[in-house]
Amino acid sequence: MRFTVVLSALALSACATQPPALSQSAKTHLYAPMPTSEAQRVWECAGVSNVIEGQKFVLKLQGRPENWGGEIWATRERGKRLHCSQAEMDAPDMGNFSSPPKSPRPR
Repeated sequence: MRFTVVLSALALSACATQPPALSQSAKTHLYAPMPTSEAQRVWECAGVSNVIEGQKFVLKLQGRPENWGGEIWATRERGKRLHCSQAEMDAPDMGNFSSPPKSPRPR
């Protein structure tokens, strides 16, 4: 009985970490080159929280499920891979998500 419970828990935890079917833009964002400096990492982390909220709002307006195309999952996963703190993600966008960028990418 105990073995079954542990096995079930492991199976469920694996399902929770599996990525959804990703759109091409989500794949491009997720697999972009990693930053080479701390300044680049902070620049990429800034504004992530606002982008996720914006993506949710746009998908709701379009009548699509919240994680359609995997954009939100890919944005969160990129933040995890960059080791962004919540404060860094809550900071105003420094240009990564702006068009045109507010500030150039740091070197």
